[in-house]
Amino acid sequence: MSEKKKIGLFSRLGILILLSPFIATLLLDIWGLQSSLLFPLLTAALLGIFGLAHARALKHHYKIVDRQTQTISSITHLNEKLEKNNLIKEAMLEISNSILDIKDFDEFLNTVVKKAVQLIDKADAGSILIINNDNRLEFKAAVGYDLKGLSRISMAVEETFLYQYTQGNYAKPCIIENPMKFNQKFLAKETYTKFEDADALSLRATISAPILIDNKLYGMINVDNSQHEDAFNIHDTAIIEYLANQLSIAIKNVMLLEKTLFLSRYDGLTKVYNRHYFDELFESIYKRAKRYHESFCLCVIDLNDLKIINDMYGHQTGDLALKAFSSVLRENIRESDIIGRYGGDEFVIILLNTTAESSQEKLQQITQQLKERTLSTEDREVQVSFSYGIASFPEDASDSKELFRTADFRMYKHKLQQKTI
Repeated sequence: MSEKKKIGLFSRLGILILLSPFIATLLLDIWGLQSSLLFPLLTAALLGIFGLAHARALKHHYKIVDRQTQTISSITHLNEKLEKNNLIKEAMLEISNSILDIKDFDEFLNTVVKKAVQLIDKADAGSILIINNDNRLEFKAAVGYDLKGLSRISMAVEETFLYQYTQGNYAKPCIIENPMKFNQKFLAKETYTKFEDADALSLRATISAPILIDNKLYGMINVDNSQHEDAFNIHDTAIIEYLANQLSIAIKNVMLLEKTLFLSRYDGLTKVYNRHYFDELFESIYKRAKRYHESFCLCVIDLNDLKIINDMYGHQTGDLALKAFSSVLRENIRESDIIGRYGGDEFVIILLNTTAESSQEKLQQITQQLKERTLSTEDREVQVSFSYGIASFPEDASDSKELFRTADFRMYKHKLQQKTI
């Protein structure tokens, strides 16, 4: 029987019970029997029965209401959980897609730390730190803080939550309650003052996770709460660990891309531009100079006697000579100038907005430095020298190919002069 029918039946029964004393008294009067005590006794008895029945009905009703309330609560909790899971899935998808198409790495880091703060319920701030060349951690992204202020701070790894909390075994994320006490104990005084200036010390709880590249610490991601020491739980550490892993994948992809890009543009041995990329740059510089009436000098350089060095001392010594020579070239030209390796022993330099006389002085200066720097190997010393030719645009040639031919011809002429001397 449905609850609605049960309530209707109980209501009709209640009315019948309330009317039954009157009906009984009326029947007794009709039959001529005494009824003075029957009415109150019967009324009291029936009211008692009705009260018990009513109480049982209420108890049953409250059980139903309680079950319905629990069901509603469970459905609400399930909906919240499903909504949170959907947010996590959306964030994972967004980060995964970002990994495949990273154009601005700093922007990618900001995206990850923003997602961390959004996904971890009680997080109200977060940051990402990366280890620099001095083996110190620098802030590269932040939410809820002034990144400009944090960027002035660098920390030793030993000063961090993660290092101290795990005693240097930072393989997994950890939760730190009341980081204020931690900061006062472990941060260097200068670092602590900089955090105060950046207004970044008002923390009650932190989760810190390592960013590992090939099991080596590359950086850290932190999320913070400024209100409650018990803000975070084990579920939150799972989220931040996932984000840290995604960062690791992204960073490895960027490093691989940078390596691929480097190899596509640079000569692996001498670390100057390779011929293919130099040709691209030269064509661009030539067109710009022609359009805006700019000047530059093209220098074609040939390392003297590289074949003899290889034959007498081996290719390893020849490689050392090439590396030493390119190093001296890089030391003596401006950042705006272009240097490339054009062949086995041939180099080319573009000196922007300069004259042939200034270019010749520069190359003579390099010649003198090489005379003063003997290349020392394990059992011998090798003298490195070179020949060069200079062609000026637009004085010597207005055509790019002709400019190359002119510089190349002058380089061979200079080489013959040196041999004659």
